[in-house]
Amino acid sequence: VHGVVSLEERWGDWLVSQKQTENAVNHFIEAAAYQKAIEAAISSRQWTRAIQLVQSQTPEVARPYFRQIARHYADIRQLDQAEKFYIRAGLAVDAFEMYTSANKWEHALRVAKDNLSEDEIVKLYVNSAQ
Repeated sequence: VHGVVSLEERWGDWLVSQKQTENAVNHFIEAAAYQKAIEAAISSRQWTRAIQLVQSQTPEVARPYFRQIARHYADIRQLDQAEKFYIRAGLAVDAFEMYTSANKWEHALRVAKDNLSEDEIVKLYVNSAQ
């Protein structure tokens, strides 16, 4: 079994080296190389797949991937989805700033109230006003 697993991972690595990241995802999953699978899914823009894989990881492992996923959703203007992943990444300030730059102040305020201390909120508003 170990030989098959390492073969799957090496095959996935080779596919990535050939810019075939989309095809590498399943090989990394078979090898239980989940971080490589997540990276391959993100780089091939398989967002739903990446999300499924990230959700099965520990928060420490998941956080940077949640940030990448949040940025993707912010880029395509799916702000509610972006917010969800910014919060899961522990980046409420990024969600707040995303909403303020989109002039969605009521959403920004809700994110701030739900996720930040009063001092952090005051700082955010002062910085936003400058």
